Amino acid sequence: MSESQCIFIERTMKTLIFLFVGLLYKSGDTYKTLQCVEKNRGPPTVAFYVYMSRTFKALSIGQPFRFDAVETNLGNGYDRKTGFFTAPSDGVYAFSWTIHAAGTHHAGSKGDYGEMAAVLTQNGVVKGSIYADTEKHYDDASSTGFVILAASKGDKFQIICPMAGQGAFFSTRSNGKTSFSGYRIA
Repeated sequence: MSESQCIFIERTMKTLIFLFVGLLYKSGDTYKTLQCVEKNRGPPTVAFYVYMSRTFKALSIGQPFRFDAVETNLGNGYDRKTGFFTAPSDGVYAFSWTIHAAGTHHAGSKGDYGEMAAVLTQNGVVKGSIYADTEKHYDDASSTGFVILAASKGDKFQIICPMAGQGAFFSTRSNGKTSFSGYRIA
């Protein structure tokens, strides 16, 4: 980029910032709109963070992850018995999920080390997937997925194992937690 182009971009940005700030402070309507947005925050806050409370053996095909440790559940959308998060309101939601494959044997696992996939489903339809695989002793692996999805009130989200896993998976303070979280962003 040439020096003249840089100067042009810098001047343009300064002008836009000046106009925006001027409109923000000089326009009574804009100020009132901002006050209104702050006072009327929309539906209640929805956010959850859950994880497996202990290291576990790989899951079988189609088996849901049932995250039994509930750290946060604002809006009461997560059900630890079923592993479902049910959207309590229409909106746009962000979801994240993580698995940690162990390169050692735990929780009664034998044979091969940790290998498993985890998919996020919305009303039974796959919306995102992750995969972690360890090949040798002490070769731990982790994977995290992140998606942003539109949802209607009552939509159900769940993490499911789509393949026959093997080995063990960590969920500890020191090795990382196999977890699922989400929150309403709009």
